[in-house]
Amino acid sequence: MTKIALLLLLSFAEALYAQTASGTLTIGKDQFEMKYAAAVLIKTGTRIVIADKPISADVLDDEAQIWDLKSHGYHGLQVDIDSDKQNYSLFAISSTFEGTFSRSGTFDASRLTVFTNQRVEGTLDSPPERVGENTVGYRVKFATAVTPPEPAPTTADQTAAAGKESTKAYLALVAAIRSGDKQKILELAPPDRRASIDTPDFPKMLKMVQMMTPANIRVLKATESGDHAKLIASGSMDGTAQRGKIYLNRVNGKWTMAGETWANE
Repeated sequence: MTKIALLLLLSFAEALYAQTASGTLTIGKDQFEMKYAAAVLIKTGTRIVIADKPISADVLDDEAQIWDLKSHGYHGLQVDIDSDKQNYSLFAISSTFEGTFSRSGTFDASRLTVFTNQRVEGTLDSPPERVGENTVGYRVKFATAVTPPEPAPTTADQTAAAGKESTKAYLALVAAIRSGDKQKILELAPPDRRASIDTPDFPKMLKMVQMMTPANIRVLKATESGDHAKLIASGSMDGTAQRGKIYLNRVNGKWTMAGETWANE
């Protein structure tokens, strides 16, 4: 093997090692094999997500999007560990049970073999436990690089975002919502959601969506990766500044909404 080939092989192995998990998540009588892990720095410490499918790094800092992974067929765990390794919170991701399964409390720091701002490695282990109608247990091992917090959008980011097709599609959807243009909303909605929009209840649904859509929306940053895009936007709700994260997918050459999260700045 040549030196170049060896270096390429090592680089490939390192890339695979950067996001790995093993073990199982047990929900009732079902067992799901955990294969992937990802992590990101958050305000309180480090968030680790372990799942049976690859995890997109751009949703890691958005708890609502992580919880919504269950609607996309994911099974796994979200674990937030404080920076001092003293406390944790855990949330099970799965559509196989009603409601939610969560845990929080003191964390056993011996579970972690590596815990830095660049990398985390360790194990999580809990026998099946019944809470209400749910029985959840897990035994997993993970090793992953830690994604740094996303930098604040710059003026250059905002200028670049204005020319992105994903930005134009999102702003067109916002305009359609405000004007009540049902046909345009259907065009920009994901194909699998159009049937739920095109119903006799549309006027009532539209009024609710209009109330939930911030005013004065500006796209501050747009990142397009293949057929996936993430936008960072600003707006206001009842005079309160809002910051939004908007996700779009390109389907048959057209950008359509996949989800959004808004919160007070």
